[in-house]
Amino acid sequence: MRRISDYRRRFMELYGEGLSDNKIGQTLGFNRQTVGDYRRGLGLPSHFKFSRPGLTDEEKGRIRELHSEGLPINRIAEKISRSHRTVFDFCWDEGLDTSMSRGRSYRRRLKGKRLVAYLKEQGPTPQSTLSEELGIGMEHFPQLSRELFDQVERLRFKVGRGGRSGGRKHGGTTVYGDLLEMGPVFAIRGDPRIIDFVAEGVSFKVENTVDARTLVQHLKKQIGYERARAVVEKLGYQYQTPSHKAKRRGRPRPTGFTPDSRKFTDEQLLRLYKEEDLNDTEAAELLGVSKVTVSYRRRKLGLPPKGRGRFRALDFLPQMEDLDSP
Repeated sequence: MRRISDYRRRFMELYGEGLSDNKIGQTLGFNRQTVGDYRRGLGLPSHFKFSRPGLTDEEKGRIRELHSEGLPINRIAEKISRSHRTVFDFCWDEGLDTSMSRGRSYRRRLKGKRLVAYLKEQGPTPQSTLSEELGIGMEHFPQLSRELFDQVERLRFKVGRGGRSGGRKHGGTTVYGDLLEMGPVFAIRGDPRIIDFVAEGVSFKVENTVDARTLVQHLKKQIGYERARAVVEKLGYQYQTPSHKAKRRGRPRPTGFTPDSRKFTDEQLLRLYKEEDLNDTEAAELLGVSKVTVSYRRRKLGLPPKGRGRFRALDFLPQMEDLDSP
């Protein structure tokens, strides 16, 4: 059994060699805290700060370089294989920023770089797909879109009723189709693949130039006027200027499209109105045009309207023929 004097003599030998409290405790079989208390009782300083040499000039220059690149303290410590406390103390003494927000901004920049690289390779992508593929939370995308405004576009297709040219017939759901189910879509600003992406997602059936103009009016707020026209042409339809605008600008009237007002003459409308005693709805059905077109032409001719419950000559003609027959 060892005496206490043996431990004291052995402690002084190890301390004289410059070992730390931890190393002395491992050698003597004591806890580091016990060795530290005994050393402080003797009034001896700690050798811990001399257990590893300080930062070299090369490491200090590397810390300044990595800090200027925006790396947080823990990432700098990993790069130079030093402790977080060592790097933190050096940055504090140098007057460099040591706040926790540096780590958050650094991680956000990494997410932005991954987002831009993914969009350049894959093209326009819905936000939900980006969240799954890149591991970015949905709550981070609004801030990323603001920080990367000069590089990334955030297209959001909202539900809305059609404009004056579309009316109730072409609501937002009918126009946008599958695009509404995708939610916000991200793409590189000015990427030509946006036209193909929107053309594939639109379930709107273009039947004539009026419907093509309606689609352009709906999409121009999200992707711009020129690209909206390119989407219509991608679907196989030619966008044409309205006839009244073309007439004012001295352009020829669009071919392949006949307005409803040119599908019948004034003589045909007068015959249906006076001789056959039809109202606007019945005349529109026979002429194959809208009721609004018939009402407009009737007012231009100075004819009064006819109610829905009026006596119809066409329904009465067969009965008159039966009465005249013997």
